[in-house]
Amino acid sequence: MLRYSSSRHRQLMTESEYALQDASESPVPRESRIASTVLSDIKKYREWELRHANLLLPVAEQSARKYQVLALRHADIALIHRRALFQYLQTHEVRGELRERLFRLFHTTLDFNEAILAEHRQYMLAFSSGISTHHIIDIMRDDTSTHLVQQYETTFARYFEMKCFVATARDSDTVKIVRSSLRDVQGHLLRLRRRMETELPTERTGNFDRQELLARSGRYEIQNYLKV
Repeated sequence: MLRYSSSRHRQLMTESEYALQDASESPVPRESRIASTVLSDIKKYREWELRHANLLLPVAEQSARKYQVLALRHADIALIHRRALFQYLQTHEVRGELRERLFRLFHTTLDFNEAILAEHRQYMLAFSSGISTHHIIDIMRDDTSTHLVQQYETTFARYFEMKCFVATARDSDTVKIVRSSLRDVQGHLLRLRRRMETELPTERTGNFDRQELLARSGRYEIQNYLKV
């Protein structure tokens, strides 16, 4: 059985499991499918539990609301990066030689089939953890984090798409044009990251411990963290 560093760490994990259970009944097919797969497969669940507990440890170690929220944002940045490759392949329906070239680029030490399995596993675990961290941000009632995370995810997806194009395209003239735009997107991404690391949470009282207690007591509804 996994050991937690504190009662706050345990409660963060409990809330994360609530989020996965709710997501398994979501009307959104991808969320329902991934959450159900993680919950129903003991091996996948144990791997998710271990990784997610490590992800939330910096949050659990903070008692002040500001630093809990900043740690949650940092966790979300890591999860966005971990989902990026598989999400890109799905969104753009990348197949054939281009798919193999991208996997060789990101997984130089694995053969193609092993790389696909590793990337799919990472995507599923990161997607599941993202469901849970969004839920915890909602409990914290921090609209600022919700807005910043959405902006960062959209901008990073654009940045990653351009990076993949530059890395795989054969037309040097087009690559030069895209590379020029890529610098602007990268600058915007860095500015967003600085905001996520420094911008204060929405002004409301209570750290995670208090907000979680209020949510469970029924004094306000937990927001719909599965909304798009």
